[in-house]
Amino acid sequence: MKKLRVFLCAAMLLLSSACSGGGGDAATGGNTGSGSADQLTVATGGQITTLDPGLSTETVNNYILRHTTVGLFKQNEDKEIVNDLCETYEVSEDGLTYTFHLREGVVWSDGQPLTSGDFEYAILRNLSYGADNAWAVYYPSEYLVGAAEIVADDTFDPVNGSIEGIETPDDQTLILHLVKPCAWFPQMLTNNVWKPLRADFATQHDSLWSLEAGYPSVGPYVLTEVNENEKAVIVKNDSYYEADTITMPQITFMVMTDTDAQALAFRNGEIDIALSITPTLAESYDDQDAIWNQQDVSNYFIALNSGSTGPDYLKDVNVRRALALAIDKEALVNAVGSSDYYKVLNGYIPEGLTGADGDFRQEADAQEKYLEYDLEEAKSLLAAAGYDESNPLHITYKYSQTQLHSDVAQILQQMWAEAGIDCELVVVESGVFYNQLDQGDFELARYGYSAGDDPSQYLNLWTTGQQIVAAVDDPVYDQMIDDASYIVDHTEYMNALHAAERYLVEEMVYVIPLFNYNTPSLVQTSISGIEMWGLNPFFGRVVKA
Repeated sequence: MKKLRVFLCAAMLLLSSACSGGGGDAATGGNTGSGSADQLTVATGGQITTLDPGLSTETVNNYILRHTTVGLFKQNEDKEIVNDLCETYEVSEDGLTYTFHLREGVVWSDGQPLTSGDFEYAILRNLSYGADNAWAVYYPSEYLVGAAEIVADDTFDPVNGSIEGIETPDDQTLILHLVKPCAWFPQMLTNNVWKPLRADFATQHDSLWSLEAGYPSVGPYVLTEVNENEKAVIVKNDSYYEADTITMPQITFMVMTDTDAQALAFRNGEIDIALSITPTLAESYDDQDAIWNQQDVSNYFIALNSGSTGPDYLKDVNVRRALALAIDKEALVNAVGSSDYYKVLNGYIPEGLTGADGDFRQEADAQEKYLEYDLEEAKSLLAAAGYDESNPLHITYKYSQTQLHSDVAQILQQMWAEAGIDCELVVVESGVFYNQLDQGDFELARYGYSAGDDPSQYLNLWTTGQQIVAAVDDPVYDQMIDDASYIVDHTEYMNALHAAERYLVEEMVYVIPLFNYNTPSLVQTSISGIEMWGLNPFFGRVVKA
């Protein structure tokens, strides 16, 4: 494999130089940044697809939503759950009823008081999108009494309707009734889908309002300008309950899908922060003080469509296993970049999440590493399935537009070719990529996911209830996840999740884990005060020297 490693690294150098567009000049230090001290310009690596918190599932949108929305709880920089719009709360002895008391005096940016009814409307509205929004509303539909019925009823009216799972006895009290206990329910409530909305601007089945500036906000910022292909501008909300702590009056999020263009704009002082640059550039950047390598809890993996819309060859678990065993993850990671940014992932759950006794990934790896590279076994499995030189397996791999995704795709194509697999690469605009995956319009595709609360968040992605069109449709797996959700004992619960992960990856090969990844960023040295609220940066308390 040494020869292939050298070839891949050489190929990556060629790819980097061919696509750099002046990247060499971009890697020469920083400056004081763009504009005045009263505004911050941040480059993001993808299109803005929606700013509707009830629909958004993409990181780029969440960069903005982190500043314009707030919920009952939030994560601080230590990933601890702290109260936000919730002043206090109580939990019933059986763990099925949560009573939340809202913070006094909180108002929307237009002066209208925040009420418990705003939370009720938001939850009901988001559920009423039905199966089309199954991914986003999985947790409320799974846990709230009566919520699953709304998802199945496309005639439900969230303005005039109600469910047993939500009570609002007064404007300051929100009561949620659960179908089953959930040990990490407050963490779950940090998700966008639980955040408050009002019916006078957030209409039932129309999220276009979220891309039209000027609607009220209860968060630190208000959206004042937006073009989903260009930028979003937010300004400080003087009515925010902690407005006196917000130091940055205006933030502009620029859409820049070309990572080298981000680096060049950074060097030229056109932007203050480049959120998406390549590890190759980060490693060679002259001013290492400008590099921000925020450790992320995230995985990069291949999704395989073995469901009803997938190809016949992916219905065979041995073919899926052959595709996985033909990938040398060590060589892939070495070709893509430094171990400071990429680390081989031997299972589906990334490092950084609590397990039975320590880190979930580390304790699983100590027992077994899943789908380790074995090219000869991959060839043998393909032959047994009827694929050889005279009848090669033809596959299609889909990915979205960034340098990293392109590099990974081309390396995978070469590795699969070593096993006799003919792989066609299909690149899709980032704005429609996940929609195609949600609709089952793929064979194999790159996938990434970040969540910092509980391993079940990753595992739930592949239950049929959380998929719009199921790429993984396995009642056994669904039952394993459902059974685990009822377990109260922490160790027993985590062991059940370990078993579900092994079934998903090693036994059935529904996904192929590749690596943990961190995307390095560039931050002008004149800037201080960036905070991490969970997995997303918060720039509201930034100061520019």
